[in-house]
Amino acid sequence: MEVIARRMARLALSLTPMIAAVAFSGASCAEALPRFNRTYPAAAPTHLSLANVNGDVTVTTSNKREIVVSAIDGPSISVQDRVAGNSVEIWVRHGLRVGRVNFEVSLPADTALHLKNIMGKISVRGLAADLNVDALNGDVRLIDLRSPSVDVRVISGDVFFDGELSGEGPFCLQSVRGDIDVTLPASTAFSLSARALKEHINLGGFAFNFSSQQSKAITGWHSKGGPRMNLTAYDGRIILHKK
Repeated sequence: MEVIARRMARLALSLTPMIAAVAFSGASCAEALPRFNRTYPAAAPTHLSLANVNGDVTVTTSNKREIVVSAIDGPSISVQDRVAGNSVEIWVRHGLRVGRVNFEVSLPADTALHLKNIMGKISVRGLAADLNVDALNGDVRLIDLRSPSVDVRVISGDVFFDGELSGEGPFCLQSVRGDIDVTLPASTAFSLSARALKEHINLGGFAFNFSSQQSKAITGWHSKGGPRMNLTAYDGRIILHKK
């Protein structure tokens, strides 16, 4: 637990300069704002890294071998990008006053994804590659996921996971202030380590063999065990559902 706490503290500290900038956000301009539109070829599996400051990030998958990213730039904001081989990096450059930038991304399902956000929701649907999410303030929704590994760390916000554990993992979901809500097929064989420091853990009807069971922390496996799922909620519930 101490290791996880230190990781979350480092994340909060690393985001502090941008938090201060967001606090000075002004009203949006009435006139049309410049639009960021990019299409990146992705003939082979690609890695996309996207860092936002204030706004939502919505990611969906398609059958096209290309990554399409669109956003609207605001006052004192510009969206920057860099391509190196099979890696695409996109980030927001801001001044003292930061407006809102909402990103919409369409990409092949086998695109490895790393998302960072300060304020705003994150939604990812249909991904079948490694996923890493760092968020400060906002819910994270992961729908129809078939990723071989997932690492999500949120300071303030709920984490929703609905998908399959299709790889060896690990599948790590952490929130300091928020619930962790996980939906898996009833037949999924997996190993679980869950800790809810203030609220309760609801196993949703999954039958576990426990190696350790306490009121706020459990370790065990469902069916024959399998990919490891690590769930940690400092001030929130952990809820599992069958589908």
